[in-house]
Amino acid sequence: MSRLLVYVMLPVLIACALIASRFVSWDRLKGENPEARQFVVKGTGFLGRGTDRDNLNAVSAFTRAVEISPKYAEAYVKRGLAHYRLGDYRKAIDDYTQTLSLDRYAADAYYSRGDAYRALGDYQRALADYTTSLEKRWAGFVMWKRAKTYLEMGDTQRALADYDAVIRRKPGAAAYYYRGAAHAQLAKNQLALADFDKAIESEPAFGEAYLRRGEIHLRLNQPDAAESDYQKVVQLSTDEIREWGEAHPTLGPVYFRRASAYQQLGRYDEAHADYEQVIALQPGAEIAKKAAGRLNIVTEE
Repeated sequence: MSRLLVYVMLPVLIACALIASRFVSWDRLKGENPEARQFVVKGTGFLGRGTDRDNLNAVSAFTRAVEISPKYAEAYVKRGLAHYRLGDYRKAIDDYTQTLSLDRYAADAYYSRGDAYRALGDYQRALADYTTSLEKRWAGFVMWKRAKTYLEMGDTQRALADYDAVIRRKPGAAAYYYRGAAHAQLAKNQLALADFDKAIESEPAFGEAYLRRGEIHLRLNQPDAAESDYQKVVQLSTDEIREWGEAHPTLGPVYFRRASAYQQLGRYDEAHADYEQVIALQPGAEIAKKAAGRLNIVTEE
């Protein structure tokens, strides 16, 4: 298991957290219809939980808000996020476009609409929206999104230029990690290794960086170094699971990370148990289901 869900999810999680929390403040709520405001606050609470049922409840709450107050921009941008999480990308695009028509939250609405276009495979519109968002307000995670889109289109030079720009402007563990992932995708193993080293140096508890570095060590025929990295992933993930509680709803990516490490270490029963835990926490987690299925085939051979 080499191409992993976790490093793809990080910018999405960052963006969702930002858009779910950015807008509620007294100054911004003043002047809104009090009844509509109550529905927005209620919907925001549902967004913070993140299950499909919660997202459906969020859609209902935000819909009531815009029925009461049709120009309530915050309700549209947040309903867009709920639709996006449910996979209703066209509806999300409609809500983000409506937000933009109200001349509010432009940077957030543009990058969020870009996410929806990208999910539909419409890379040109996604790139245009990410670029416009960056013109409105620079943000490293939006640069990562645009860079990843360039990679998916095969435009490696522009992708790396974006990662380099993030590192020049705001160097840190995440910036090095994503550039390392790009180098890994391009099979530039030594450059990838250097970036993952930098990421871990900046953030010693960066589990995903150890996981990806272990992959590079295997490519470079360095099994002892790879095993050390995978053992570190197990340790960090186990500590995180204990800290949050085994059934915490946000732990799906952590179990997936640990399952991947267990699998590389040949601890297949533990890997399978962790994949099953991901599925229990996130019933729609198709990548975990496929990983568990492939693991079953390996253990039966």
